[in-house]
Amino acid sequence: MTTDESVADRAPQAATDTLPHDEVSGLGVFAQGLAAAAPSVAIAGVPGSLFLVTGKGSFWAAVLGGLIVFAVATVITFQARRTVSSGSLGTYAGNGLGPIAAFATGWSLVIGYLGFAAGGVLGAVLYFNSFLQEIGLPTDHLAVKVVLLILATIAALYVPIRGVNVSVKFGLAFEVVSLLAISVILVASYIQYGAHIDTAQFSLHHLGTNTVLIATVTAVGSYAGFESAASLGHEAREPHRNVPRAIRRLVLGLAALYLFATYPEVLGFSGEHKLDPDAAPLPTVATNTGVHWIIYVVDLSLGTAMIVFSSAVVNSGARSLFTLAGERALPSPLARVHPRFRTPHVAILLIGAIGFVIGLIGTVNSVGRFQWDVYVAIVSNYAYLLAYLLVAIATPLWLYRIKALSVWSAALSAIASAAIIFVIYRNIVPIPQGAYRYLPYVFLALLAIGVLRFLHLKLTRPEIAARVGSIQTLSDDEQRRLADLGIAAAARGVAPTAEPGDRP
Repeated sequence: MTTDESVADRAPQAATDTLPHDEVSGLGVFAQGLAAAAPSVAIAGVPGSLFLVTGKGSFWAAVLGGLIVFAVATVITFQARRTVSSGSLGTYAGNGLGPIAAFATGWSLVIGYLGFAAGGVLGAVLYFNSFLQEIGLPTDHLAVKVVLLILATIAALYVPIRGVNVSVKFGLAFEVVSLLAISVILVASYIQYGAHIDTAQFSLHHLGTNTVLIATVTAVGSYAGFESAASLGHEAREPHRNVPRAIRRLVLGLAALYLFATYPEVLGFSGEHKLDPDAAPLPTVATNTGVHWIIYVVDLSLGTAMIVFSSAVVNSGARSLFTLAGERALPSPLARVHPRFRTPHVAILLIGAIGFVIGLIGTVNSVGRFQWDVYVAIVSNYAYLLAYLLVAIATPLWLYRIKALSVWSAALSAIASAAIIFVIYRNIVPIPQGAYRYLPYVFLALLAIGVLRFLHLKLTRPEIAARVGSIQTLSDDEQRRLADLGIAAAARGVAPTAEPGDRP
């Protein structure tokens, strides 16, 4: 073994090299998932994104997305009740499919979090810029937009560096304010349209159109972030109870909220003022429904909520990088923990910097910032779909291996897998129009970078590649059950306790 290999394999032992235990309450776990899923951000942007892709088929895209995510969330809880990890879904995929699936899932989540981090700061710029224009300031200049992007990025990074508890408190506060302001617009849309039902939105013919299934990718992405509750498995109190509980409650609550919001927003987009690909969508709905006055509150609260959302996904993405780096699958500096705040600050800064560059491209190009955000979000959503698919396939295999597979868990895993595969297939066949035809391949190119990294690692450092996805902590009940069954705790996928940097 060379000197460099010895250094690379050396496990960090100092207290500052690990994330804290038992620091985040059950409410904090829920709040992290809520902030990362960001319902106010989703309500503000996703119906508009769906409308740009599929028009009045948006409602059915939201329904299909909700059903898929509910199945996936339930499958995730099958593992979360038994084992948790800061590696989140990467660990769960690795339990059933091995290290390459763990790495591919973790890498996919990082791609998704990067896109959403960029979307968050870009959305903040859209809404703050809208507010400044509402009060009469001439802010429609590139320099102003870039300055706003820089300020939003700094704010989005400051909160996660300070710690999870600070992040989740901000997240809850601004989610409540934003949702209250948005509810005024939604109710106004219902009132403006009257008792008449827009039957075009509920027509079943939409289910046969390719654009609805393309939009379903975005609809699934509107929930993306709920799984980030699992990324706090190392830091949460009673994680085997609080993590699965938070995941279930988040998805059910979000599904009801999104369906309630999509219908009236599509009504609002169909009014006199049309949706602008370079503008925030909610002001269009507010103007068409006669409550333009609420825009001042919406712009400020949503601009801030966008920053909090970006902070939350940076939190999750940084922990994915932290775990992979702790397993030596990525450069070791990404596994460093801030000496004072005990957060993975190097990983946080890296994700923030890349997110800023993506947002900057969207700011300076001619596509339109909101349209660019739609493109970035779809690429990110493919990343989440792949991660969810790998977990759905891996979970029954792992449960079978540890003698815990039931008919229910096997059936639901199969349903979730089939639904995701079908949606991905229909996004490629037939070939969609415009830029949407290239987005799956953009994701595949980004995924290939990670897969090539893993294959190189497997050839040059096979002992490191073999333990990717192995950092996790089994519940006490599960350890006792496995002992009673005579299943070795040291077998892959059932390690009782581990932290980034530990030897297998």
